[in-house]
Amino acid sequence: MELPAWACKDEAYRPTRDRDAFLSRSFLRVMQALAALRLSGARALRWSPQGLLALLFCWVLLTALAAGLPFLGCQLALLLAALMFCDGRCLRRVLGAALAAAVFSLLLAAPAVFWGAGRALLLPVKSFLTLGAVLLVGETVPWHALTGALASLRVPQTVIFLLDTTLRAIFLLGEEAGALLTALKLRSVGRNRRKQRAAGAVLGTLFLRAQRLSEATYEAMVCRGFTGVYPRARAAAGLGAAGVLLPLLAAAFDVLLFLWLEGALARWGVFG
Repeated sequence: MELPAWACKDEAYRPTRDRDAFLSRSFLRVMQALAALRLSGARALRWSPQGLLALLFCWVLLTALAAGLPFLGCQLALLLAALMFCDGRCLRRVLGAALAAAVFSLLLAAPAVFWGAGRALLLPVKSFLTLGAVLLVGETVPWHALTGALASLRVPQTVIFLLDTTLRAIFLLGEEAGALLTALKLRSVGRNRRKQRAAGAVLGTLFLRAQRLSEATYEAMVCRGFTGVYPRARAAAGLGAAGVLLPLLAAAFDVLLFLWLEGALARWGVFG
């Protein structure tokens, strides 16, 4: 049996090149988020999470209440000193997000500065300090240790349950998004002039998966007799006295520095 002539010819199909920067960037962002969650869960705990939360609360509160540059300058020096002990990836994430927030705050405060409100320039500095401290704590403490610390600080169990469930759902949906983007990129041949439809299909599939995940979680809670009691994670052992006391001493030092530089101690007659 002889094959027809058209079946004996070599295929010379060359699909036109298309720009897939959107898919590549989306895939990389999803993979970076998943890698950050994995690293957070496997990160070793060196400091007491309860002490770090107390220090973070004092840091944010005192930074927001500061009315002068001396205290904010000291806060900036302390934050930069803490960032010196971080690796390059952590440093890039913290400084990138903090600088972006500071620039955005500067744009918001620019009209007030133009009309003579010079104190509005403190807003970008405070934004950088607060967001940098929050991101630094998030980069150095595992997320399960943070939720356990919130439970030990008498935060309602419903709030902690929602936080843990949300983080798990984000991780699972991130894996689904990575698989969908990989399949879409591998099956895309030639030029796709309807990229919005492809992105909409991915988002629609993720929405359906999220709905099924929430229904499965609810059914599992009902079947296992969930009564609203959510056990917190056990406290990590082997931290030592330094890991517990140093964050608390740093919080106390920050409070004293604020009272001194803002003039509260002088008004109270502590230094004359």
